[in-house]
Amino acid sequence: MKKSRIVTGLSVAAFSLLLAACGSSGGSDSDSSEDSGKVTKITVATGNDALPYAYLDENGKYDGYDVAVVKAIDKKLKDYSFTFEGSDFPTTLSNLESNKAQMAAYEYEVNDERKEKFVYGDVGYVVWDTYISYDPDKGETYNTFDDLKGKKVYVTTSTNQAAMAENYLKDHPDAFTLVYGEYSNEQIVQALTSGAVDATLAPKYQIDNYNKTFDVHLKIGDKPVHNSDAYLLFNKKTDTKLIEEVNKALKELKEDGTIKKLSEKYLDGDYVPKD
Repeated sequence: MKKSRIVTGLSVAAFSLLLAACGSSGGSDSDSSEDSGKVTKITVATGNDALPYAYLDENGKYDGYDVAVVKAIDKKLKDYSFTFEGSDFPTTLSNLESNKAQMAAYEYEVNDERKEKFVYGDVGYVVWDTYISYDPDKGETYNTFDDLKGKKVYVTTSTNQAAMAENYLKDHPDAFTLVYGEYSNEQIVQALTSGAVDATLAPKYQIDNYNKTFDVHLKIGDKPVHNSDAYLLFNKKTDTKLIEEVNKALKELKEDGTIKKLSEKYLDGDYVPKD
């Protein structure tokens, strides 16, 4: 009987310790993932066919500048695990709005419509000064929106470039015609070189990429028609702690030169904002 009581006492003690352990591992919503040992999975909306920003490589893996930036952030944030959800540009925004994704990385500039729907990150990670681009072999030169009178301009639905052109047309009705298409390098270059459109809107390094990739000779206007940087986007329901952690990690990655190296690798130059 005495032996039996000793065994029973040990069992109760062990059971109590087991309950305590279970209680500590479960935690509450306010517990950090570091304390609980859990890793929070985050879905990141991005592109799947937009060199050099976000695309699928020959092995079907996500790659590109925006993807590499997120992967660098992922390495720093041990409490989170990031996976990608690729699509065309408009769909990335709808995926973010519907909370199918909690974060998005696809060269997003700031505009009023997006500010109403989403939360912007604090750290710009690429300069996105917009120029008018055209094929000089067609015999025309375009530096400003005023130069595009009577012309056809290629834009992608839901982009900031489309929004700025649409805003110009509000003040200058019928100044030019917008031709909406996909955010596809090949399709944009084909439209310009074939004469289907007269111009498009893009940053300098995107046009440099077109020229190198497709062996064409597109040009840009003398000055940008809009100055901007690109930022990460978040769903408004996304945990504020994650947003703060991502902002902090991206700032550190800019300061230690990591983002510059990624820009030089994917964009063939240092296009990182200096702020």
